[in-house]
Amino acid sequence: MSGPFIPARAGQPFDLLEQGAAGNGWDGVEDLFKPFLQTSELQPKDNLARFMAALRHTPEGREMFEWMMDISIRQPLRVTGASLEQTALQAAARQGINGFAEAILNAIAHGEKLLMQAKPQNGAGE
Repeated sequence: MSGPFIPARAGQPFDLLEQGAAGNGWDGVEDLFKPFLQTSELQPKDNLARFMAALRHTPEGREMFEWMMDISIRQPLRVTGASLEQTALQAAARQGINGFAEAILNAIAHGEKLLMQAKPQNGAGE
């Protein structure tokens, strides 16, 4: 059922529906943001990554990183809004929050690899 002034089909022209569903879609939205996004992976310098990995192995460091994950990536996913636009904005905000947590986890994993490379092989130097 449509409103008194705009027929249902005029309110949602087929070409715009098709463009959104099968055309540019989400890729078109991402293309709009590409100039503003960093293209390289967010990774700290090696010395900071090693420090983060070492800090993870302390009780306080582990507690800090657990807390950071609790307030970010472990939060329940709530991305339903009153409109499609609100839902998309909430999903984008959540993606940013998860991106923060993923960057932290990647930095720790990178630091762990660096720490393993720095350890003496075959017990040498112990």
